[in-house]
Amino acid sequence: MFLKNIVDIKITDYGISVTRDTLLSAEKIEEQVKIIEYNGQGKPQNFESEKAKLPPFIQVFYYLFFRHLKIPSEKLFYDTYVEWLGGIIDGNIIVENQKFNAEGIKYRLIRAYPSLIRDLHFLYLLQESKRFESVEYSLRLDYYNGLDIKLNYLGKEIYVSLFIDTTRSVYYKRVKTTKRHDYSAVIEITFNVDFDSLTKFGNIYLLNNAHVDLLEERLIYSISNL
Repeated sequence: MFLKNIVDIKITDYGISVTRDTLLSAEKIEEQVKIIEYNGQGKPQNFESEKAKLPPFIQVFYYLFFRHLKIPSEKLFYDTYVEWLGGIIDGNIIVENQKFNAEGIKYRLIRAYPSLIRDLHFLYLLQESKRFESVEYSLRLDYYNGLDIKLNYLGKEIYVSLFIDTTRSVYYKRVKTTKRHDYSAVIEITFNVDFDSLTKFGNIYLLNNAHVDLLEERLIYSISNL
């Protein structure tokens, strides 16, 4: 048995990949989330930090999840992101020779934090439902192509874009769809969810099995209309 839950390490022409056995489940993630201290509500926005094109938060989030096999704390998430960017200098973070207010970036990051947890938890719910031939997530496809969870269902390869019906989420989904990515070559389902239908764990709201049911209904409808 390999140590550190490492299942395999592969070296190919394209690089090195490491596979780990997370030994996690949606329920275990819920237990982790219950004790997370989340302080993102009501934080002010800094215009320049909000509009800045920053290195992706999501890369740090999934790196920490992969490394520790648990949801990173809000503090570890932010501290690691700052470390990767070279630290704070006179209250600012430098990105490609531009200065951005460190506190503004922090508040932007922690506002994104619950949605990253939500997406990861929902991925596990979908996998555990056993209703789909396969359930996958790719950080690269998400960031560069705007494609979230990939499902194989009823013989179709479908990408599911999850977002919560809040003003902020609707805005960023619209930007993602109209300005950043072309979904014409794939089947992409927008899965919007009412915030009031989420389940609270600690200070974070997650999806539940009723949303798996709802997604399957929408998939069946969408496939029947292809």
